[in-house]
Amino acid sequence: MRKTKIKINKIINISSNQKGMALLTTLIFVFILVTLAVALLTMTNNDTKLSTLQRESNKAFYLADAGIEDTLWKLNTSTEDGGMGIDWWKEGPTDYPDPGTATEYYQITINGDGVDADNDPKIKIISTGVVSGGQFSSGKRKIEVTAEIDYITETMYDFAILSDKVILFQGDPGPDVVGDVHSNDDILCSPANGTFVENYSGIATCAGDTNELNPDNVAGRTIDVPFVKYVRLRDKSDALANTITGNKILGNGETWGTETNPITGIHFIDGDLEAKNGSEIWVENGAIIVTGNVDVKEGAIFEIHNDDDYIDPADPDTALALAAQGDIKIFAKSTIEKGVVESVLADGTTTEGFIELKNGCEVTGSIIANTVILHNKTTVNYPASGINEFTRKGDPFFKKTSWREAY
Repeated sequence: MRKTKIKINKIINISSNQKGMALLTTLIFVFILVTLAVALLTMTNNDTKLSTLQRESNKAFYLADAGIEDTLWKLNTSTEDGGMGIDWWKEGPTDYPDPGTATEYYQITINGDGVDADNDPKIKIISTGVVSGGQFSSGKRKIEVTAEIDYITETMYDFAILSDKVILFQGDPGPDVVGDVHSNDDILCSPANGTFVENYSGIATCAGDTNELNPDNVAGRTIDVPFVKYVRLRDKSDALANTITGNKILGNGETWGTETNPITGIHFIDGDLEAKNGSEIWVENGAIIVTGNVDVKEGAIFEIHNDDDYIDPADPDTALALAAQGDIKIFAKSTIEKGVVESVLADGTTTEGFIELKNGCEVTGSIIANTVILHNKTTVNYPASGINEFTRKGDPFFKKTSWREAY
């Protein structure tokens, strides 16, 4: 009996111990679950913070990059077009907040950074993007860019005819013009409703308010005339012993070159050129440069022929066929092929003279002057190749030469 009681007590003790173990196991499991939950919540919260910080940092970076692009746009855009102009950097804008909010913006600093080989300025633009008052912190990123002056490359000879003042087309059927024309003033035709107006197939633009070729193309931009480097041209002529001091006047029966033995190279006349009735001028692969006026009278022969091999886009002087600082009148049945006929003053960029063509004169190239007058049956043909390959240095602009994020 006693042995039986002892067994029963052991069974009861074992049962009691198992209930304690179950409670302990449950407590441990609950503790593990709570620990995992806390860790998960902590990790989630940290990820949220990191994501927010990354978003604010990225926003600050893009604000800084926007500051660089906006600054370059302002530098490279004139005040008339809403920018600040190429010299704005000299004002040294510092800590210059631009578009954004009180808490999201960029600040700009522009410093001079020396000059390049052409003595053009170099600058350093520092843009700091700022995101302040964020949910967890403030974001700030900084970008530094160096920029140097470069120039827009422009075609020197874009037009069959370019004038600072009036272009006048006279006669019916009038002249034959192939190519676009532009006047910094007006374009007139006489008669205004003649055959030439009907047959002209190019584009005529003007900065004035009267355009009798294309009435809708008025009040446009003005275009600078291409330069002529008279000093350099004289040096080339001197080197060839071709310079003439004083007027060059050819009377009846006199010749300057012949059809079989034309003059070549640059010929510089420090004075006027006059070719009277019965005289002849023959030029091949060269140009005539005159400091005074050119007057080729009816009945003379005036021929300039330049081969494609002579015209070199790397040497702008080879584009010229005839240039004068004064007026150019060609009243003979003449041919100028290929090249530019230009009246421009000694500074190379200002016009005062006129060019007038009569009696079937033909020019394959471009005509440039203060005023251009083309009479009945004259021809101007802008070539498909040759002078349209010449370029010049246009307007300056700042271009990025380096980019880095500063810390």
